[in-house]
Amino acid sequence: MPMKMMKENILPQPPLSTWWLFVALAATGLSLYGVSLIDYALPEPLTRAAPVEKFIADIAYEHLVNLTSIGPRVAGSYENEVLAINILVGAVKQIAREASPHNRVELDLQVASGAFSLTFLDGMTNVYHGVQNVVVRVSGAGGRPRGRRRTAILLNCHFDTVPDSPGASDDGAGCAVLLEVMRALAATPHPLRHDVIFLLNGAEENILQASHGFITQHKWAKSVRAFINIEACGAGGREVLFQAGPDDPWIMEVYAAAVPHPFASSLAQELFQSGLIPADTDFRIFRDFGKLSGVDLAWSSNGYVYHTGLDTADNIPKSALQRTGDNVLALTRGMLSSENLEKEVDKSGQLVYFDVLGAVVISGRAPLAALAVLATIALLLLKIHVNATRAKKALYTRRGWWWRGVGRAAAAQCAAACGGVAASCAVAAALCVLRRRLAFYSRAWLLAPLYALPALAVSWWVLLRLQPREGALVRGWWRGRLQHDAGAALWGALLLLCAACGLRSAFLPLLWTLLPTLADLVPLGAPVPRWWCGSAVCVLQSCYLSVGSLRMFVPVLARAGARALPADMAAAALVAALSLGAGGWLLPLAVSARRPHRLIRGMLAGAALCVLAVWGGAAPPYSAARPQRVMLFHTRRWEHVGARVQELPPVYWLPDLDDNSPSSLLQYVPEFRGASPVGECGGRLYCGAPYYLPVLSLIPASHRLPAPAPPRPAARADVTAAALDATTHAVSLNVTGPCSRLRLRIQQPRHYGSSRSINDAFRSRAHSDNSVPGRGGPDILDQRGPRAAGVHPLGLAAHVLHSAAPRAGAGALAPPAAHPAQLQDPSFALAGPVHSGPQYVRGSEATPGSRKIVEVLTTLGGRHRLGGRLTFVHGVVAV
Repeated sequence: MPMKMMKENILPQPPLSTWWLFVALAATGLSLYGVSLIDYALPEPLTRAAPVEKFIADIAYEHLVNLTSIGPRVAGSYENEVLAINILVGAVKQIAREASPHNRVELDLQVASGAFSLTFLDGMTNVYHGVQNVVVRVSGAGGRPRGRRRTAILLNCHFDTVPDSPGASDDGAGCAVLLEVMRALAATPHPLRHDVIFLLNGAEENILQASHGFITQHKWAKSVRAFINIEACGAGGREVLFQAGPDDPWIMEVYAAAVPHPFASSLAQELFQSGLIPADTDFRIFRDFGKLSGVDLAWSSNGYVYHTGLDTADNIPKSALQRTGDNVLALTRGMLSSENLEKEVDKSGQLVYFDVLGAVVISGRAPLAALAVLATIALLLLKIHVNATRAKKALYTRRGWWWRGVGRAAAAQCAAACGGVAASCAVAAALCVLRRRLAFYSRAWLLAPLYALPALAVSWWVLLRLQPREGALVRGWWRGRLQHDAGAALWGALLLLCAACGLRSAFLPLLWTLLPTLADLVPLGAPVPRWWCGSAVCVLQSCYLSVGSLRMFVPVLARAGARALPADMAAAALVAALSLGAGGWLLPLAVSARRPHRLIRGMLAGAALCVLAVWGGAAPPYSAARPQRVMLFHTRRWEHVGARVQELPPVYWLPDLDDNSPSSLLQYVPEFRGASPVGECGGRLYCGAPYYLPVLSLIPASHRLPAPAPPRPAARADVTAAALDATTHAVSLNVTGPCSRLRLRIQQPRHYGSSRSINDAFRSRAHSDNSVPGRGGPDILDQRGPRAAGVHPLGLAAHVLHSAAPRAGAGALAPPAAHPAQLQDPSFALAGPVHSGPQYVRGSEATPGSRKIVEVLTTLGGRHRLGGRLTFVHGVVAV
């Protein structure tokens, strides 16, 4: 019988065909496409034929159409203060007439004034007067059992909008949903166990003012135990629960058990609260000023229409309203039936929570999460030990040799990941050099060939270059097994890091560590089926989270301001990280394939063809449905320095909202070829930015052009500063002309060396027609005075104390008589009280002698406000 011979210098072939590697890569891509369809799996909208206690999308859509038919509803405008209020009050009265005899509906129209400090954006002191809230309480009819504490659930939305947007998604749809939830609860054929308070607030876009007025002043606010807030940064699709807490984890447990269409992630909460998304919600007000816990829901799909004229009711499908309404109604009923609503606040910490492909929510409290981390790490160590034992028997090596090999393989994978990210960033840099920025903005699918393919291809190439060419590992599946152990070890290290930092997004590395480890410990079948079974759920969940993240972040990149790091670079790094995470399970297959370089060259060729197509103009960055955002201000500015008042030349001011501004506008407005970058930071307070919010951190770059005087009469802000004594200055402000927003900045000169901030010395006084001292709010004096011809006699006196040295008990002097601000326009005039605000330090100077700025934002509202365009006043004081 002839014997088989084999030469020792002929290495065995890798065990896996390249076609199987291609199939695995294609399966990962199909997984990405498949999970992207989940966002379109919306429930069938119900009609009026449905039972009255159900949420009916047809009715909610009618509310939405009625509200958006008004057009933009800016706080202080006639559309917001009269028309929108009338529509909402009429809808509430109709609900009250149709309510079940077992429940009653109470309506209160609140007019609030107040002030508070806010750290959002660059920080500000936020002053408001006469903002309105439509507040409704639905409660069970009849008496309550003795001894039961009066508790309530608060449901909040806002009906005001930014200028020039009808605000269908932000937040007309939220109010439409709450009106229909109100009707369904009021129609319930049995008494509600607890009260439900609906807050339809009329001033959120002015940075959370109306919600502050409710939670600090309204008579029903003290009965609130928990809240549900509805917001939007997109239009339609599924609403995501992106904030929960800070206490009462039982609310999230009710959500997990009750809602029929879950979509929630503690990863989304950590991303939002990190400040990566330039937005904030009323959740902050209820949490910080009401000391309440609750949940924050928002639509995030189609963020391209957010805060634009395209945010119309046509972009809100009834099925999206049905889905959100079903969830909010189920969550509210679940919370009403929970015994925790009557207990003390549970301060045991927040849950780790996430939904699995929109089907079920998995949640766990801190002790359970810690136990899961420890068990996962123990299983990981067992997996590596078992494979080391198998290698000892099969390859005649020591266990320590295998552990050292896992360490070297992990280092190689880190190097490969760095190479993949660098390749994606190189493509982005090339597109920036070629002046093809944001090519993916109107076609998000371009992110895959532009950035994902280079990241995967180059990472595979680097990893293959770092593999040993000879030795025991080249035989059979041992090289792949080593890479599988190394990948699990890296995910385990990331899990420990997240756990040590207290990050609740650690659930993702836990999945990638636990499931592949369990699958590999099963000694059945070939390695590839086991690896696929262990990674399938992880791949689907990673793709699911990646799609949700990109749908939120891509629209944000075109309104986040032009920065030193181009948006293409940020998108490339993000897509590369997501691709390498979701495709990490392919690394053991890549090192086990016979000719993987063929597939690598094909992936790079596809990416190169896509870059050439973009360079050739085949993919313009904007489209009719996804246009470029442009903000253009025709503005006047006055600067007050001591007794000198200087009117600066009028300008057109264009903030650079994305990397293509203003170059993309040249073909439409050739005059912008002469626009100069705003560079007044050396000579003007706050760089001379004439915006009604402190946004330099968000929009650091802008351009300006000389302009004629604005065609409309401008409001006039007269600011005077008088020295009361050696250490105290009184600042008085008089406003004449139409005005619904006022911005005042006060800067401390360098020669004041006091460590005492000028913010500490602010005292306020205002003649207010309806101010009410509130819980936790500033000291607002209620001095009711005469009214004539719809003009409110109001005044404002702000006192600034500069001390040459700190002294015990130092404080502001008693305010002098306030100067009445008689507005010539018969509008609801306002100045409002001034409250202490955050401290600003110019540039990097942080010494006590640096220049300090106080930002004061006043919003004027009220039902007597007449229609018309807004006029912004920029007043600057240096004392």
